[in-house]
Amino acid sequence: MSDRLNSILSKLVTSIEGVKDEKEMLLRLIIGLAVFLLLALFRKQISKAIVWLCTKTIARKSDIAQRALVDALSVPLSFFIFVFGIYISTEIIAPSGEIRNPVLLIFKLGVIFSISWFLINFINSDFSFVLSDDDSKTKKTAVNFISNLIKIFIVVLSSLLMLEQFGISATRVFAALGIGGVAVAFACKDAVENLLSGFIIIYDKPFEVDDFIKIDNEVGQVEEIKIRTTRLRMTDGSQKIYPNTTVANSAIINLSRMSHRLINENLGIEYKHSSKEINAFCSKLKELILSYDESDKSDVRVNFTDYSDSSLDIEVFFYVDIPSLQDYLTFKSKFNCDVKTIADDMNIDFAFTSRSVYFANELEVKNNAK
Repeated sequence: MSDRLNSILSKLVTSIEGVKDEKEMLLRLIIGLAVFLLLALFRKQISKAIVWLCTKTIARKSDIAQRALVDALSVPLSFFIFVFGIYISTEIIAPSGEIRNPVLLIFKLGVIFSISWFLINFINSDFSFVLSDDDSKTKKTAVNFISNLIKIFIVVLSSLLMLEQFGISATRVFAALGIGGVAVAFACKDAVENLLSGFIIIYDKPFEVDDFIKIDNEVGQVEEIKIRTTRLRMTDGSQKIYPNTTVANSAIINLSRMSHRLINENLGIEYKHSSKEINAFCSKLKELILSYDESDKSDVRVNFTDYSDSSLDIEVFFYVDIPSLQDYLTFKSKFNCDVKTIADDMNIDFAFTSRSVYFANELEVKNNAK
């Protein structure tokens, strides 16, 4: 066993510059492996300690920033410590020689990857630490959109830096893209159009995140505006994804920006009611509408409008100062209940679809009973 170990150590001594004899080689191996195992086994604890120190010095004034930093840095830092363990143990074992080159390459790639990983994690984290409660939805939408652009930039830059480590310069990459520029431009046509449409949406601000909008006769709440797509949460709970070009070229109704909402209902009552009862019922309905603080008193219409097939129709038309859709539906429900209460108090019966049949000649009913 000792002869075999001595043989291995002798080969290492001859292949590694700067090592005098087998004893020094054995000592370097022991120290190098010990350092690697120490960093590999305790990398999570070391990572937590470094993150804790960063939160106390860099982001000590914001709990949200501390949480974002912890979430973004913990795992990439743990990975970097593992790669650093490989590098430093190799430096101890082989201070010079060819064995260092591949390890040095791995270390450089690990550094680039770890930094990119951390930055993307940080961008993906909660941005509320840079946005105050008073910031508009426009600012939040812009921050989310720009963060997606930054992530793409980080991925492209880190990829170019990694290629540089293999001897492939960014100039040669761009030159290759220039040769096939027409094909690339054609292939990326839709992506570029969606990107530009995304910029138009952010700049023009037809809607913002959390707005309720109507597009292509469908209503949904804007969840996110990305580089290529806009995502809506539909009223049935499903998520619908629109390309930004479709959104930018469509007629959009922003329901969240309504200062007033219209209530327009047709109430059908039975034909048995007299004109006096109809006028009294209309007056009561108008008094009810004017009693609401939310109603716009400048334009309230309650009129007997039509003789329908099965009912006498009364049109109710007025606006309410309720921008929120949910609050509007709550108010409309309350209004309908109040109308029903008035109708019950006045003995007004609502009509339902029916048909009366009249005969020109009286029917002769013969009683054959004996």
